[in-house]
Amino acid sequence: MSVAGVFNRRVRGFRVVEVVGLCILISLVTSVYLAKTFAGSERQEIGRIEQEIQDEAVRKRLLEAEVAHLEQPRRIEQLAQMMQLKPIAPDHEITEDALIDVARRRELPRAPVAAVPVAPEALATDAPEALPDDASVPPPPPPPPPQGGLE
Repeated sequence: MSVAGVFNRRVRGFRVVEVVGLCILISLVTSVYLAKTFAGSERQEIGRIEQEIQDEAVRKRLLEAEVAHLEQPRRIEQLAQMMQLKPIAPDHEITEDALIDVARRRELPRAPVAAVPVAPEALATDAPEALPDDASVPPPPPPPPPQGGLE
């Protein structure tokens, strides 16, 4: 059979070249459809992850603002005065090697120091600043359970 015979050969009224071309066309259409479907699901997954990243960034900013408020020297000083704390005396400082001796002595703990009540007005001056507008974003919903897997 010659090359020209392949183009002219017929099976049940259809040329073999037409049947092969139709099969290739159907496989191409199917592969393009499947590729677009998988790309759409990946796009949704990327969007979900980007939203989680934005939510975590907002949460991080809130936590950084809270840490900045809690670490204010003025606030720590007021708390130390309320608890009647004083600087450590030099004779109470020890080296790392002497820690075992301190642990062996086992001094009984002292009674806790009662805090001096503070007026609410004094605490109001120490309040944190107003939160940014994006801080009112509700927490993200819990992630959906994993789908698929081995059954």
